[in-house]
Amino acid sequence: MKVFGVTGMAFSMMLISGCAGMASSGLTYNEQYKLNVPNKAEKCYDASVLLGANVERTVDVTKKVLVAVDAAINEETANSISAQRNRHIGVFVGSGGEELFVNWKAIGADKTFVTVATKTGFVGGAGQKAWSCQFVDEMVKMVAR
Repeated sequence: MKVFGVTGMAFSMMLISGCAGMASSGLTYNEQYKLNVPNKAEKCYDASVLLGANVERTVDVTKKVLVAVDAAINEETANSISAQRNRHIGVFVGSGGEELFVNWKAIGADKTFVTVATKTGFVGGAGQKAWSCQFVDEMVKMVAR
């Protein structure tokens, strides 16, 4: 019985450690952040940016970037959008499917602090990747237009 218990526990730990990323950002607003300069965590599962745009424009840009990265909105609130990238059949079975969590907070009339977190699936998400850094980069490009 003890052998099964240890084996079962080891398997459970492997399953738990298989998912990468997070459902919410660990980054918070800092007055030292520069306008339209992304802040990126290691491995790009977490990123933020102080956008030079009001909340309405930020939401519009967020939705456009979600379309650009082939993601569909799952839930939208006044301060956030959660979405999931569409799955694709490719070299890796199950590529796509990453969850994206975008949150924003007005800092002033024309400044909005945005965080983006990526969560991948089981076993590090074979064929999946962190999209947070690319997401904030695209937001900055769109706001600059």
